[in-house]
Amino acid sequence: MNPALHLRRYTAGLVASLAISLGGGHGTWAQERLTPEDFLNFALGKTLTFDTFPDGRLVGVEEFLRRDLSVWRDRSGVCVYGRITIPDGQICFLYENDDDDTPVCWVPFLKGDRWFVLNTNGSRREIQEITSVTKDGLDCPANPGV
Repeated sequence: MNPALHLRRYTAGLVASLAISLGGGHGTWAQERLTPEDFLNFALGKTLTFDTFPDGRLVGVEEFLRRDLSVWRDRSGVCVYGRITIPDGQICFLYENDDDDTPVCWVPFLKGDRWFVLNTNGSRREIQEITSVTKDGLDCPANPGV
């Protein structure tokens, strides 16, 4: 099977299963999958806070500087810059500290007015919720490669 087609089917299946897994098995958790372009239109020029869902632990904060560049600050305060790409209906980030050159990829979606991302890397089915949106920058050190 074509790898891109397999990935699209895999992520579509994961997003479809969210209605059951997040709705407590009642199927009442309807959501709307977003395109990467929709997500970037929303995020550009903003700083988003990501928490794990449903337990609400801080994952980190990301400032979307351009459509192809972000800066991520994790819970420990470390900042790294990431190149943004949008392959196969996902939004992917290749961070400068990533030794294996494997991007972190998400499928963004909405539940009502709440924004979420589903991590599509490997067997990790982590869901993160965007819990804060500001126009405040992260004040991270400038990246000489930017």
